[in-house]
Amino acid sequence: MTRMSTVKAVDTAEAIRSINTSFERLARSARQTARAAAARFDTQLQPASWSVFREVLRTGPVQANALAADLGMDKSAVSRHLKELRGRGLVSARRDERDARVVWLSATPEAAERAAAANEEWSRRLREFLGTWDPQEVESFAVLLARFSEAESLRLR
Repeated sequence: MTRMSTVKAVDTAEAIRSINTSFERLARSARQTARAAAARFDTQLQPASWSVFREVLRTGPVQANALAADLGMDKSAVSRHLKELRGRGLVSARRDERDARVVWLSATPEAAERAAAANEEWSRRLREFLGTWDPQEVESFAVLLARFSEAESLRLR
């Protein structure tokens, strides 16, 4: 007599509910982490300004309209946050050499150093947590998460 292994059918609906729940938890955690990082960076900085600053830092010389599109924010809101960031000396602006109508925004070197220090606690925690995973799991997670986060078809408009 041969034994047949039973393979449980995947419950896609339940898996999607679980994914949604996990993303809700991640979103809450991301907001809390952003608030804490912004406060470590500058106690007077609004979390939304921190998000704009982080995007400037990540994308480096960038135009305001591209920031608004990347962040899914209204252009006027991005403009307000950039005004605050420039006023605090965190972001610099320079006109394009070929087209003076174009303004390129960059994080100041001092602000970039301060941001790295503010993010070190989160990075340390992430390294500590993922250090318990098999290196192949970490690599697979990174690939799958990037693939998921870049999926245009998932963006609600």
